[in-house]
Amino acid sequence: MSRRSILGLGICVAFAYWAYDWAGKNIEVVTLHASGAYSDYYTQLFIVDDPDDSKVKWIRAERPNRMWLKSVRANPEVVVHRADRDFAYRATVWDGQGDHERIDRLFRAKYGALDQAAAWFFRRDAVPIRLDPSDLYANGF
Repeated sequence: MSRRSILGLGICVAFAYWAYDWAGKNIEVVTLHASGAYSDYYTQLFIVDDPDDSKVKWIRAERPNRMWLKSVRANPEVVVHRADRDFAYRATVWDGQGDHERIDRLFRAKYGALDQAAAWFFRRDAVPIRLDPSDLYANGF
């Protein structure tokens, strides 16, 4: 193996390590547990905090036909696993009325190029979902 090949391989490994380290520190992925219409669903999603209301969080279904979204609509009481803790929320799925550009800006601000790549890949027909703290499990979590 030539020195150039070894150097190239070393650079690739260093870049991969840097990207993995950066993603671990800058990208927050939560697990949503939705139970309702058909079955229990566990899905991994990006999440953002609403700067106008510290109790409100936002997630998005990248497409309106996601199977877990039916469960959220049928039973809006969901659990989000975030930072090694479970939080109970009441989900309000966007009904198609009005614009959700403000929510898209929150995701772009937090996830940057990764959100733009997802928008290109999924053709951005995402469905925003507002998460408000649930009273149902107020003492259980």
